Amino acid sequence: MYARHLSDLLHRQLAEPREFEDTIKRFEAMRGYGLLPRGRQNAGVRLSNQQIASAVLGFVPTQPSWAGHVSLVLGSLCAVGGPPASIQGTTTLLDSIAAVLASDEACNAVVAFSFITAHKQSGDEYYAKAIIEESTKRRTVSYVSHMAVASLREGAELAYDHDRIASPSARQLVLGRDFFSKLRKDVTISRHLDLPLKADWREYETEEEKDKFHRRLGAKANSRFLNLGVDTQVTWPKEPTRVQFAGYNFVMFPRTKETSHSISIDLNNEHLSSEDARTLISRFLSLLSWCDDSHAVLKDGWLGNPVPVPVPRSESAFSTTLHWLFNRSIPKDSELLQRLAYYREGLNAQQAGLVTFEVLSFFKVFERRVRSKPGEPNPTKAWIRDVFDKVSISLDKKILERFNADRDGKEVEKYVFDNCRVAIAHTSDSFPSDADASPEIRRLYSAAEVIRELARYFINTEYGLSKFHSHED
Repeated sequence: MYARHLSDLLHRQLAEPREFEDTIKRFEAMRGYGLLPRGRQNAGVRLSNQQIASAVLGFVPTQPSWAGHVSLVLGSLCAVGGPPASIQGTTTLLDSIAAVLASDEACNAVVAFSFITAHKQSGDEYYAKAIIEESTKRRTVSYVSHMAVASLREGAELAYDHDRIASPSARQLVLGRDFFSKLRKDVTISRHLDLPLKADWREYETEEEKDKFHRRLGAKANSRFLNLGVDTQVTWPKEPTRVQFAGYNFVMFPRTKETSHSISIDLNNEHLSSEDARTLISRFLSLLSWCDDSHAVLKDGWLGNPVPVPVPRSESAFSTTLHWLFNRSIPKDSELLQRLAYYREGLNAQQAGLVTFEVLSFFKVFERRVRSKPGEPNPTKAWIRDVFDKVSISLDKKILERFNADRDGKEVEKYVFDNCRVAIAHTSDSFPSDADASPEIRRLYSAAEVIRELARYFINTEYGLSKFHSHED
């Protein structure tokens, strides 16, 4: 099975009546992520089951240009409950689909695979699940991020809610047994006939031009790029440019109609971990901000491309209504008004990617404005201690797990007050906080989610303020 042959098969089953040009773009995107053989010289390479599985996952996003990124993310999802709960003992979704393509038994056991794109304010998240029928009994295998450590433990699938979508809306692609049976049959026949490749080499002309372009930007055979978006107004190169900073090389991509400002760095050849790379780029942006006296916010991205890739622009979601109804009056409590202002400030900081200000603003929402008497506990700490168990129920499990791991057994009220609030507002030897250090930023992002929920709980319980547009205060 060659990539050219596979593109025809998948287009007929997954993309028609759309133009075949869209499918070509999907395959180009997947080659750019190293998921399929790259270059004219590799057009005759026969695909493995893993590569065919990657190509299938590349049809999940609606935008062809996202095929490589989404396929990479989906393929790395891990089975809830670990290999014992998965398909033929596989660990990842990619390996599970490859196992289905490799075995009649596994293929016939498939009822359906669902690939889910959950839409959240912070961006899209990806999940998947498979319904398997074995000995007339059906079971569900769910696939989640490898960061959801608790869900990957053996037996976790028994308590896992396989039908829950943790977002207001989601889009899914469902592929049934007939799809996989036909694909497996086509792949088996192709491998049995072992016919020579007949390809239109013109489809590789653009790719070869891209290869030359990527080599000029520093891409090598063993490259593994981290790509991060940047929201900024500092001076930026007009064209993709390879720059050197502190002895390291990275690529700066300019903003376009489709992409944001972004920076890519080759972790393998620069001998950096992803956290060290984020810290290096943060230092670079801090100096740029100082020189130009303009903001520069390092955004999220992804890891794994064999070439540097610009980060697509992501516009924030917004809500509209045909019938505008807003019947609220200004609350009379001046202290509540101040706390509402802090809450909005925290949301603004969250949108801008300023996590230190996000933590401080949300903290000020519930900070008690009275001094504790000598020998008595701090009233803010006491409140956090008393309500945390109630608040934690509404938190995302993954966020709560990371938060608890970060505080490492320290009392929650002391961790929030000392290691978050004090560390940011009054950084010292006892409670240090470096706003450019990647591990510290990751820790604060988890803490911000928890502190935001504490702030909402405080306003709701202390003031009974309704969240509805039309309400009598």
